Amino acid sequence: MRLIFKSFFAISLSLFLASCTSDDPVTPTANMPTVSLETTAANAEKTYTTIEITGTVDDDGGDPVTARGTVWSTDPNPTLNDDFTTESSANFTSEIEDLEANTTYYFRTYATNTEGTAYSNEESISTNSLDGTTWDFHVIYSQNQTWHGDVTFNADGTTVYDEPDYPGLYLTNGTWTLDGNDLYYDFISSEPGAIIYTGTLEDNELSGDLLYAPSHQGTWTAVEY
Repeated sequence: MRLIFKSFFAISLSLFLASCTSDDPVTPTANMPTVSLETTAANAEKTYTTIEITGTVDDDGGDPVTARGTVWSTDPNPTLNDDFTTESSANFTSEIEDLEANTTYYFRTYATNTEGTAYSNEESISTNSLDGTTWDFHVIYSQNQTWHGDVTFNADGTTVYDEPDYPGLYLTNGTWTLDGNDLYYDFISSEPGAIIYTGTLEDNELSGDLLYAPSHQGTWTAVEY
């Protein structure tokens, strides 16, 4: 009798435990998200000081993504410890501004959930360079005196100035340097400091001041041909 009771009790306990186990909900395991970088050096929309980066959160890893965007640096393998954007949708384009001309930056997209932050592959993209470009300068020297001049910035730091209305008549050689996005253009290389253009690059435009020694001043804007 005892043996029958023990066997019945053991079977009942097994059935009870099995029913409890089968009724317990199974919690899915979350993973880190996956994210891709769609912009390359070949297809990047960029200027002298801006670059657009497009990315996509491909999979949330089974857990809601709480942050996504683009990270960048002048050093490889950027992370959230470097510069970054925060975007609002799974498919996004980050407008990266205030960059320096003729500079290589490294970009990755990222996505974060409770499991951590995942990064895409890396892409290196350079902002535009002034080397070898020609610009249309519009100079406002006084209320009654303005003119246009073409300036070519050679890669060796020299410049060539000419006026399209009088080709060859005002042909002048000078020098130029760019510190970050700040331009210093010495108009006449044979008379350093006689006429100085200083200005700033922003997007695809230049603008600044003209100093004609000893005390004459003007302003100017320029766009690239």
